[in-house]
Amino acid sequence: MKMKKMLALLSAMVMAGALASCGKDLSGSVSEESQESSSVETEEVSEESSEDTVSEEASSEAEESSVPEQLPRDVGAVDSNALDFEDEDMHTLHQMGGGGDEADVELSIVDLDGDKKVKVHALKGSEDDKFGVVKLVFNLPEVLGLENVGNIGHISVDFTCIANDMWLNDDGSESLVVGNFLGALAGNIASAKGTDEEGNVIQNEWAIHYEFAYQEWNHEEASWRCETDVPALLPANGYAANDEGTTLVIMRWAQKNDVDFYIDNVTFYDKDGNSMAIQGASAAPEETAE
Repeated sequence: MKMKKMLALLSAMVMAGALASCGKDLSGSVSEESQESSSVETEEVSEESSEDTVSEEASSEAEESSVPEQLPRDVGAVDSNALDFEDEDMHTLHQMGGGGDEADVELSIVDLDGDKKVKVHALKGSEDDKFGVVKLVFNLPEVLGLENVGNIGHISVDFTCIANDMWLNDDGSESLVVGNFLGALAGNIASAKGTDEEGNVIQNEWAIHYEFAYQEWNHEEASWRCETDVPALLPANGYAANDEGTTLVIMRWAQKNDVDFYIDNVTFYDKDGNSMAIQGASAAPEETAE
Protein backbone atom coordinates (compact mmCIF):
# COMPACT_ATOMS: atom_id res chain seq x y z
CA MET A 1 0.00 0.00 0.00
CA LYS A 2 2.77 2.39 0.97
CA MET A 3 4.60 1.39 -2.18
CA LYS A 4 1.61 2.36 -4.33
CA LYS A 5 1.35 5.75 -2.61
CA MET A 6 5.06 6.38 -3.11
CA LEU A 7 4.83 5.46 -6.78
CA ALA A 8 1.79 7.75 -7.24
CA LEU A 9 3.59 10.62 -5.49
CA LEU A 10 6.74 10.08 -7.59
CA SER A 11 4.66 10.03 -10.79
CA ALA A 12 2.94 13.29 -9.81
CA MET A 13 6.30 14.95 -9.13
CA VAL A 14 7.67 13.87 -12.54
CA MET A 15 4.61 15.25 -14.35
CA ALA A 16 4.82 18.57 -12.47
CA GLY A 17 8.50 18.90 -13.39
CA ALA A 18 7.74 18.17 -17.03
CA LEU A 19 4.96 20.76 -17.08
CA ALA A 20 7.20 23.33 -15.43
CA SER A 21 9.94 22.61 -17.98
CA CYS A 22 7.49 22.93 -20.89
CA GLY A 23 6.12 26.15 -19.50
CA LYS A 24 9.61 27.60 -19.23
CA ASP A 25 10.47 26.66 -22.84
CA LEU A 26 7.19 28.04 -24.21
CA SER A 27 7.54 31.21 -22.24
CA GLY A 28 11.07 31.74 -23.59
CA SER A 29 9.98 31.05 -27.19
CA VAL A 30 7.06 33.45 -27.05
CA SER A 31 9.24 36.18 -25.52
CA GLU A 32 11.87 35.92 -28.29
CA GLU A 33 9.24 35.98 -31.05
CA SER A 34 7.58 38.96 -29.41
CA GLN A 35 10.89 40.79 -29.20
CA GLU A 36 11.71 40.06 -32.85
CA SER A 37 8.23 41.15 -33.95
CA SER A 38 8.47 44.28 -31.86
CA SER A 39 11.90 45.03 -33.30
CA VAL A 40 10.67 44.63 -36.89
CA GLU A 41 7.64 46.82 -36.22
CA THR A 42 9.86 49.46 -34.64
CA GLU A 43 12.23 49.45 -37.62
CA GLU A 44 9.28 49.72 -40.04
CA VAL A 45 7.80 52.61 -38.08
CA SER A 46 11.22 54.26 -37.93
CA GLU A 47 11.70 53.86 -41.69
CA GLU A 48 8.21 55.22 -42.38
CA SER A 49 8.88 58.14 -40.08
CA SER A 50 12.20 58.81 -41.82
CA GLU A 51 10.55 58.59 -45.24
CA ASP A 52 7.83 61.01 -44.08
CA THR A 53 10.51 63.42 -42.84
CA VAL A 54 12.43 63.21 -46.14
CA SER A 55 9.18 63.62 -48.06
CA GLU A 56 8.22 66.66 -46.01
CA GLU A 57 11.70 68.17 -46.46
CA ALA A 58 11.60 67.54 -50.22
CA SER A 59 8.10 69.01 -50.41
CA SER A 60 9.23 72.02 -48.41
CA GLU A 61 12.27 72.52 -50.68
CA ALA A 62 10.07 72.19 -53.77
CA GLU A 63 7.65 74.76 -52.38
CA GLU A 64 10.51 77.12 -51.54
CA SER A 65 12.07 76.74 -54.99
CA SER A 66 8.75 77.53 -56.67
CA VAL A 67 8.33 80.76 -54.72
CA PRO A 68 9.81 83.75 -56.61
CA GLU A 69 12.74 85.35 -54.84
CA GLN A 70 13.78 88.96 -55.00
CA LEU A 71 17.29 89.51 -56.29
CA PRO A 72 19.35 92.40 -54.86
CA ARG A 73 19.08 95.73 -56.63
CA ASP A 74 22.75 96.46 -55.97
CA VAL A 75 24.70 95.71 -59.16
CA GLY A 76 28.07 96.88 -57.91
CA ALA A 77 30.13 100.01 -57.47
CA VAL A 78 28.78 103.18 -59.06
CA ASP A 79 31.14 105.57 -60.83
CA SER A 80 31.25 109.11 -59.49
CA ASN A 81 30.35 110.45 -62.97
CA ALA A 82 27.32 108.20 -63.41
CA LEU A 83 24.02 109.82 -64.35
CA ASP A 84 22.08 108.58 -61.30
CA PHE A 85 18.95 110.78 -61.46
CA GLU A 86 19.33 111.82 -57.83
CA ASP A 87 18.69 115.40 -59.01
CA GLU A 88 15.29 114.17 -60.33
CA ASP A 89 16.16 115.41 -63.83
CA MET A 90 15.49 113.16 -66.84
CA HIS A 91 18.54 114.62 -68.65
CA THR A 92 16.77 114.62 -72.06
CA LEU A 93 15.48 111.02 -71.78
CA HIS A 94 12.27 110.72 -73.82
CA GLN A 95 10.30 108.30 -75.96
CA MET A 96 11.34 107.89 -79.58
CA GLY A 97 8.54 108.63 -82.00
CA GLY A 98 7.86 106.62 -85.12
CA GLY A 99 4.45 105.01 -84.87
CA GLY A 100 5.63 101.48 -85.74
CA ASP A 101 5.75 98.64 -83.24
CA GLU A 102 6.60 101.00 -80.39
CA ALA A 103 4.73 100.91 -77.12
CA ASP A 104 3.62 104.14 -75.52
CA VAL A 105 5.32 104.59 -72.17
CA GLU A 106 4.98 106.52 -68.96
CA LEU A 107 8.29 107.87 -67.62
CA SER A 108 8.79 109.01 -64.05
CA ILE A 109 11.57 109.31 -61.51
CA VAL A 110 10.84 107.18 -58.45
CA ASP A 111 12.53 106.18 -55.24
CA LEU A 112 13.38 102.49 -54.76
CA ASP A 113 14.70 101.96 -51.25
CA GLY A 114 16.33 105.37 -51.17
CA ASP A 115 17.74 105.19 -54.71
CA LYS A 116 16.32 107.39 -57.49
CA LYS A 117 15.70 105.67 -60.83
CA VAL A 118 13.75 106.33 -64.01
CA LYS A 119 10.68 104.10 -64.04
CA VAL A 120 9.57 102.94 -67.51
CA HIS A 121 6.00 101.68 -67.63
CA ALA A 122 4.90 100.37 -71.04
CA LEU A 123 1.24 100.68 -72.03
CA LYS A 124 -0.66 97.92 -73.81
CA GLY A 125 -2.58 98.83 -76.95
CA SER A 126 -5.37 96.32 -76.23
CA GLU A 127 -6.03 93.29 -74.05
CA ASP A 128 -4.96 90.94 -76.85
CA ASP A 129 -1.74 92.77 -77.72
CA LYS A 130 1.74 92.25 -76.41
CA PHE A 131 3.51 95.13 -74.78
CA GLY A 132 5.23 96.70 -77.78
CA VAL A 133 8.86 97.66 -78.26
CA VAL A 134 10.04 100.36 -75.86
CA LYS A 135 12.34 102.93 -77.51
CA LEU A 136 13.90 105.66 -75.39
CA VAL A 137 16.43 108.33 -76.37
CA PHE A 138 19.12 110.41 -74.66
CA ASN A 139 20.37 113.48 -76.55
CA LEU A 140 24.10 113.10 -75.93
CA PRO A 141 25.33 116.64 -76.74
CA GLU A 142 23.12 117.93 -73.94
CA VAL A 143 24.17 115.14 -71.58
CA LEU A 144 27.93 115.31 -72.22
CA GLY A 145 28.55 118.45 -74.25
CA LEU A 146 28.78 118.52 -78.05
CA GLU A 147 32.57 118.68 -77.98
CA ASN A 148 32.79 115.45 -75.94
CA VAL A 149 30.47 112.97 -77.66
CA GLY A 150 33.09 112.02 -80.26
CA ASN A 151 35.22 110.61 -77.45
CA ILE A 152 32.68 108.01 -76.24
CA GLY A 153 34.23 104.55 -76.22
CA HIS A 154 32.13 102.63 -73.68
CA ILE A 155 28.63 102.87 -72.17
CA SER A 156 27.20 101.28 -69.01
CA VAL A 157 23.55 101.24 -67.86
CA ASP A 158 21.98 99.61 -64.78
CA PHE A 159 18.54 98.06 -65.17
CA THR A 160 16.04 96.76 -62.62
CA CYS A 161 12.91 94.84 -63.66
CA ILE A 162 9.85 94.26 -61.49
CA ALA A 163 6.93 92.06 -62.56
CA ASN A 164 3.43 93.50 -62.24
CA ASP A 165 1.34 90.51 -63.25
CA MET A 166 1.55 86.73 -63.61
CA TRP A 167 3.56 84.92 -66.25
CA LEU A 168 1.76 81.99 -67.87
CA ASN A 169 4.04 78.93 -67.91
CA ASP A 170 3.95 76.23 -70.59
CA ASP A 171 2.18 73.82 -68.21
CA GLY A 172 -0.64 76.30 -67.60
CA SER A 173 0.55 77.40 -64.16
CA GLU A 174 1.28 81.03 -63.35
CA SER A 175 4.25 82.66 -61.65
CA LEU A 176 4.97 86.23 -60.61
CA VAL A 177 8.30 86.52 -62.42
CA VAL A 178 10.07 88.98 -64.69
CA GLY A 179 10.21 86.30 -67.38
CA ASN A 180 12.91 87.92 -69.47
CA PHE A 181 14.47 91.24 -70.35
CA LEU A 182 15.49 91.48 -73.98
CA GLY A 183 16.56 94.56 -75.88
CA ALA A 184 19.47 96.66 -77.05
CA LEU A 185 21.66 99.67 -76.48
CA ALA A 186 21.90 101.57 -79.73
CA GLY A 187 22.51 104.98 -81.21
CA ASN A 188 22.66 106.93 -84.38
CA ILE A 189 25.70 106.43 -86.60
CA ALA A 190 26.74 110.03 -86.31
CA SER A 191 29.24 109.96 -89.16
CA ALA A 192 26.66 108.89 -91.72
CA LYS A 193 23.45 110.66 -92.69
CA GLY A 194 20.08 109.18 -93.52
CA THR A 195 18.18 110.63 -96.47
CA ASP A 196 14.63 110.47 -97.77
CA GLU A 197 13.58 109.43 -101.29
CA GLU A 198 14.39 112.89 -102.61
CA GLY A 199 17.88 112.85 -101.16
CA ASN A 200 17.17 115.27 -98.36
CA VAL A 201 19.02 114.71 -95.10
CA ILE A 202 16.41 113.79 -92.51
CA GLN A 203 18.33 112.44 -89.54
CA ASN A 204 21.38 110.50 -88.53
CA GLU A 205 21.30 106.82 -89.23
CA TRP A 206 21.53 104.62 -86.16
CA ALA A 207 22.62 101.11 -85.33
CA ILE A 208 22.69 98.65 -82.46
CA HIS A 209 25.79 98.79 -80.29
CA TYR A 210 24.87 95.82 -78.12
CA GLU A 211 21.88 93.45 -77.94
CA PHE A 212 21.23 92.06 -74.46
CA ALA A 213 19.21 89.04 -73.35
CA TYR A 214 18.70 88.50 -69.62
CA GLN A 215 16.40 85.67 -68.60
CA GLU A 216 15.62 85.43 -64.87
CA TRP A 217 12.60 83.17 -65.03
CA ASN A 218 12.49 82.42 -61.28
CA HIS A 219 12.33 85.89 -59.77
CA GLU A 220 9.72 88.62 -59.52
CA GLU A 221 12.50 91.22 -59.47
CA ALA A 222 15.98 91.29 -60.97
CA SER A 223 18.80 93.73 -61.66
CA TRP A 224 21.52 93.79 -64.30
CA ARG A 225 24.41 95.99 -65.38
CA CYS A 226 24.49 96.21 -69.16
CA GLU A 227 27.60 97.63 -70.79
CA THR A 228 29.21 97.70 -74.18
CA ASP A 229 32.02 99.22 -76.17
CA VAL A 230 30.84 101.63 -78.85
CA PRO A 231 31.89 100.05 -82.16
CA ALA A 232 34.70 101.98 -83.80
CA LEU A 233 35.91 99.61 -86.52
CA LEU A 234 34.49 101.89 -89.18
CA PRO A 235 34.22 105.70 -89.07
CA ALA A 236 30.43 105.50 -89.34
CA ASN A 237 30.17 103.32 -86.23
CA GLY A 238 31.44 105.92 -83.82
CA TYR A 239 29.90 109.10 -82.48
CA ALA A 240 30.79 112.41 -84.10
CA ALA A 241 31.48 115.54 -82.09
CA ASN A 242 30.00 117.84 -84.72
CA ASP A 243 26.41 116.68 -84.81
CA GLU A 244 23.79 117.94 -82.39
CA GLY A 245 21.52 114.96 -83.10
CA THR A 246 23.83 112.35 -81.59
CA THR A 247 21.80 109.92 -79.44
CA LEU A 248 21.89 106.91 -77.17
CA VAL A 249 18.86 104.68 -77.69
CA ILE A 250 17.62 102.16 -75.10
CA MET A 251 15.21 99.54 -76.43
CA ARG A 252 13.28 96.67 -74.89
CA TRP A 253 11.74 94.14 -77.26
CA ALA A 254 8.02 93.37 -77.14
CA GLN A 255 6.87 90.93 -74.45
CA LYS A 256 3.63 89.41 -73.24
CA ASN A 257 3.61 90.18 -69.52
CA ASP A 258 3.49 93.48 -67.67
CA VAL A 259 6.96 94.30 -66.33
CA ASP A 260 8.23 97.74 -65.37
CA PHE A 261 11.91 98.40 -65.88
CA TYR A 262 14.04 101.03 -64.24
CA ILE A 263 17.10 102.88 -65.58
CA ASP A 264 19.93 104.05 -63.36
CA ASN A 265 23.65 104.91 -63.30
CA VAL A 266 24.08 105.65 -67.00
CA THR A 267 27.83 106.02 -67.38
CA PHE A 268 29.91 107.09 -70.38
CA TYR A 269 33.62 106.33 -70.73
CA ASP A 270 36.08 107.82 -73.18
CA LYS A 271 38.31 105.79 -75.44
CA ASP A 272 40.96 105.66 -72.72
CA GLY A 273 38.54 104.14 -70.21
CA ASN A 274 37.98 107.28 -68.12
CA SER A 275 34.44 108.15 -67.07
CA MET A 276 33.00 111.32 -68.60
CA ALA A 277 31.32 114.05 -66.58
CA ILE A 278 27.59 114.68 -67.03
CA GLN A 279 26.72 118.24 -68.06
CA GLY A 280 24.57 120.06 -65.53
CA ALA A 281 25.29 117.49 -62.81
CA SER A 282 25.68 118.89 -59.33
CA ALA A 283 29.28 119.27 -58.26
CA ALA A 284 30.44 116.82 -55.63
CA PRO A 285 30.61 118.44 -52.18
CA GLU A 286 34.09 119.45 -51.13
CA GLU A 287 35.60 117.62 -48.19
CA THR A 288 36.09 119.82 -45.15
CA ALA A 289 39.26 119.55 -43.13
CA GLU A 290 38.78 118.49 -39.56
